[in-house]
Amino acid sequence: MSSTTRMRGADGLRAFACLAVVFHHLIQRLNPENLTEPFSTLHFIAMRGEVGVSIFFVLSGALLSHPFWMAHLAGTEKPSFRDYVINRAARIAPATWLNISVVTIVSILAYNLPFEIFRAASGMLFISSFHYTTFFPTELNGPLWSISLEVCCYLLLPIILFSIIRNKCNYRSSMIRLVLWICFLQVLNPLLIKTFMTSAEQKGWEFGLVGGAKQWLPYWNIATFFTQFLLGSLAALFLAHRKIDVKPAQLKFDIGAVVSFFAALSLVLSRLTPGATDSFTQQPYVTPWFPALVAVFLSCCAGSKIIWRFIDNRIAVFFAKISFGVYLWHYFIISIIANSYATDFQYFGVSSISRWMTLALIVLLASTLIATLSWFLFEKPIINQVKLMRNKMKSAND
Repeated sequence: MSSTTRMRGADGLRAFACLAVVFHHLIQRLNPENLTEPFSTLHFIAMRGEVGVSIFFVLSGALLSHPFWMAHLAGTEKPSFRDYVINRAARIAPATWLNISVVTIVSILAYNLPFEIFRAASGMLFISSFHYTTFFPTELNGPLWSISLEVCCYLLLPIILFSIIRNKCNYRSSMIRLVLWICFLQVLNPLLIKTFMTSAEQKGWEFGLVGGAKQWLPYWNIATFFTQFLLGSLAALFLAHRKIDVKPAQLKFDIGAVVSFFAALSLVLSRLTPGATDSFTQQPYVTPWFPALVAVFLSCCAGSKIIWRFIDNRIAVFFAKISFGVYLWHYFIISIIANSYATDFQYFGVSSISRWMTLALIVLLASTLIATLSWFLFEKPIINQVKLMRNKMKSAND
């Protein structure tokens, strides 16, 4: 990423989000009873690592909209919508298709699970999030649910951006219009919940993933996740404005990053119940307040003098590259271990700290290795090939 498009702090935040989700799924396997300090506190915090999903959505909204805002405020040619779609497809589709294919085959051959074609196909087509029967595309890899919602946000983002950009409004007007869109989604959210509320029949995690999806829906809907996405876009608009005006890094943004981080942490620890919606907003991840604080944190990191250097360290930058692969594969590895090698590696099933740490380390190492191989041998070559084909098409048209 070039210096003109790179968003300081984004790599570190992406790595943190990925690890938060992984540790959330790992800590679920540790029984919290009889834990002593500091393990009981760490368990309490890590159980709330599910907010990493929200951070991913804020980051995606910021990174994808930033080039559009830069062009809009600078008065230059807007990025191609076709290139935008092709880039997103190349980044997300092949890795997701590979994962669903492998997980489905293993489910059938190794565990004699039924082949549920509609669930797998909906995952492949990125439409699984619209009904509780398909919300989780596979039995052995629950986190795939978020991919469909993110792809929906990918498709909606240019519509919102172009609705603002086409009017050639200034920075302040653009900011106001984007905030109004976010407010509209907040009004829409309770209407979606009321209209599409699921029945009480076989509803709950005791009925498996389909029952859990029935409990989550319609709270885990496109309005709340696109709100998180647009809050990231709001941060990108602010950062584009600073970059156009050539604003230098300032210490006040370091302070803002620290304050917003602890504010977000305090909010999560005080209000978030894992796997449930906020009692006031009726949205997951204490939306819109938590993702708004993430957007503030990202904005402050990008304008900071010191914090971004600490966050965007070399390890974080590398982990950010493979984070999508880690997200895709870590839960599948957990499922394999739980079903074939360690039957106690279930929800609150492991009582021994040392045993849990050993199993957790195996998951981390295995998922990192698979994600690294996937990035260098599969994902990156596809992305490079698509980029090469796109450049050839441009050259031919010129």
